[in-house]
Amino acid sequence: MTSSQPTLVPIETQDLSQAKPGKPSRPISGRTTYKTLESFSAMGGQLSSGVWEATAGAFRSHCAGYVEFCHIVEGSCRVVDPDGTIHSFGAGDSFVLPEGFAGHWEVDERVKKVFFITQTTSLHK
Repeated sequence: MTSSQPTLVPIETQDLSQAKPGKPSRPISGRTTYKTLESFSAMGGQLSSGVWEATAGAFRSHCAGYVEFCHIVEGSCRVVDPDGTIHSFGAGDSFVLPEGFAGHWEVDERVKKVFFITQTTSLHK
């Protein structure tokens, strides 16, 4: 008998060998690269979760059409609000980037986060 019950989804934070590589689309400084390993997706891609890791650099962030919860698991970073307010985060810290957030990230060496993203564009239709 096959069960149709949902099962727990572990999020692997150590082995990123299957992660997709990328580069920020809005770099400010440095040669940042990142890896994204999606562990969970639901509602036709409207919800997703996984691990993201970035190397040193600064790059713009614009949460157009989504809200993102972040939990730092390794390294550290600063997220700078549009008004210049600097928020420093390290391992164990969590935060939410609300829909419309348009600040930037600053990574000195490396940062790794677990993320959960909720698309909001369909909620406004």
